[in-house]
Amino acid sequence: MIEIAGISLLQIVSFLLILLRLFGIIFIFLPFGIRVIPGSIRLLLAISMSFVLVQLYTLKELPTVNTLVFLGIKEAIVGILIGLLSNIIFYMLQLAGQIIDFQVGLSLANIVNPAFDIQLSPIGDFLFVLGMFIFLLIGGYLQVLEAICYSFNLVPVGEISLKSYTFMESFKLVGNFVLQVALRFAAPVITTMLLVDIVIGIIARTVPQINIFIVGLPLKTGLAFFVLLILIGSIPDVINRELPYLIRELISIVKGFR
Repeated sequence: MIEIAGISLLQIVSFLLILLRLFGIIFIFLPFGIRVIPGSIRLLLAISMSFVLVQLYTLKELPTVNTLVFLGIKEAIVGILIGLLSNIIFYMLQLAGQIIDFQVGLSLANIVNPAFDIQLSPIGDFLFVLGMFIFLLIGGYLQVLEAICYSFNLVPVGEISLKSYTFMESFKLVGNFVLQVALRFAAPVITTMLLVDIVIGIIARTVPQINIFIVGLPLKTGLAFFVLLILIGSIPDVINRELPYLIRELISIVKGFR
């Protein structure tokens, strides 16, 4: 067995493959991918975790150079996919906020979030940042890190098999979860705005002297923010309820790569 400074070449190759998977996850996962965290810190985190995991997970045999390149690409792809799937709950809050903005009339007032270098509507950006803060506060990132480490039990390093079925399941999870939960979260505001529109329509018919545009817009905005204040209190419950489901689905999808 070839050794470099007392470390076997098999361990070095295993370390690099583990690092590629973790590198993709940590740089894509939004709580770690925020711009205020320097890239060197994220890289150091990936290297530190790789040093620990290489003691537990190593390749069974040393691959050839050509095989090693393909294994590295596979590990990076799986890492990026896991990172994207781990962000689903933030995409859900972002979409819910954009739906609310569309109902209130703020969808055109887009603002740039410099921390993530993305452009969002006001309420979408607010729910996005608030959800991430609550996620970190309740320790959700620890569950995600635990699931990331557990992924090496499900799919050992160097044994990844890319299948189209697994990618389809990933897209299905993103579409179903984000749309369904976002609509459920925004449903009270949508219902309130619908009732307000009905009332305003009746008033416009019965009292045509009233300028509906001057009365309606402040009324809709005020009621929407009032309902939103009530909904904010349910965000921790939404995260606590949906996070275990997301982790189970994430584990199920990772299993498909073996």
